[in-house]
Amino acid sequence: IYLTGGPSVDVSAPATSAADVSAPATIDEPESPPAESWPKILTKFNDNFNPNPVGEGPFPYYVATNTAGVEGKGWVKSTDVPCDPILGEEWLFGGERSSEHSMAMYFTPAVGDVPGALSAIEVDYYGHVSKKLIGVFFGEEKTSKDGSYRSVSVALRNGHEEDLCDTETPAAGGNSPYVTISPGMANMAVPVTEDVEELTENGWQEGSCLPMMGYHWEKFIAPVEGLPYDAEEMVPIVPMYSSTDKTINGIFFAATSMKQHWPFEECPKIFPGNPCAFGKLNMWDFSAGLNEESSGPFYMCSNFCGECEFTGTDDGWFTTMHFMFKNTVALPGMTPPPDAEFCAAGRCRNGILPKKVDG
Repeated sequence: IYLTGGPSVDVSAPATSAADVSAPATIDEPESPPAESWPKILTKFNDNFNPNPVGEGPFPYYVATNTAGVEGKGWVKSTDVPCDPILGEEWLFGGERSSEHSMAMYFTPAVGDVPGALSAIEVDYYGHVSKKLIGVFFGEEKTSKDGSYRSVSVALRNGHEEDLCDTETPAAGGNSPYVTISPGMANMAVPVTEDVEELTENGWQEGSCLPMMGYHWEKFIAPVEGLPYDAEEMVPIVPMYSSTDKTINGIFFAATSMKQHWPFEECPKIFPGNPCAFGKLNMWDFSAGLNEESSGPFYMCSNFCGECEFTGTDDGWFTTMHFMFKNTVALPGMTPPPDAEFCAAGRCRNGILPKKVDG
């Protein structure tokens, strides 16, 4: 607590010496509280990684945004991997790469008592990835105990403007929102506010607004000249924006094959959060995935507006992994958080809801 006003005088104190009087009087200014780093929070749609029993929440799962918060929660800093200057220091769940825990978090180094700040997220794709995206978004093939994988990284701090491996000076708070896909390869900047003109000029196309998420924007590596969309050419990161203030709500990683280990025999109903699947899934979203065909309860075209059709997935499925930079979820019976996303402006601004090409 900082007190205002000048220093009080202790009348009982002994008189000062001449030497004391000749010394310049100084008053130390109180230090300002450190500015918070962006993102202040990170939430991940519920999955097998949620450490809470079904029904006890929270939904979604909160992921700590500094090293002090992840220590003791299953995350371990990799000691055999050098700090990456454009991503930061690598942390893995359980201390190793695996298909069950197929992601890494990156942080700036902790310095003294100051924890490191979240600087990047990386998701590992085991099995199929689009050959057209290798070397552009997907890095080199690597191997873990569960087989080979390629990864997609998203930087949340700008490693070209700050030293993400500085072990002497803590990362400064108050950093501006920053999202860049595959730094060092595609190095594709994602606007942090929904500027329709900027997004459109850079090849993004406006999609639908979905509750808890916001307005989706998708992009393909080649100009879209007609339908069907080619899944093999879709940028594997989809940003989502607030329907109220247009700031970025979050992103999701998209895969063009089934990555989730959904127990179909035990859980024929594939709706997200089905309790019968709890404890059997990996870090991808808590659902079987999204159909390539616009049928069933969940399909990729629901993120688009107007006529939509896809081809090119490996097995007829998309899989997603959502990360939100705000608490956008309004839980039943509870006061909605300030950033709760209701899509009050409507699902599609152009008024054309997603539909199959054949109607």
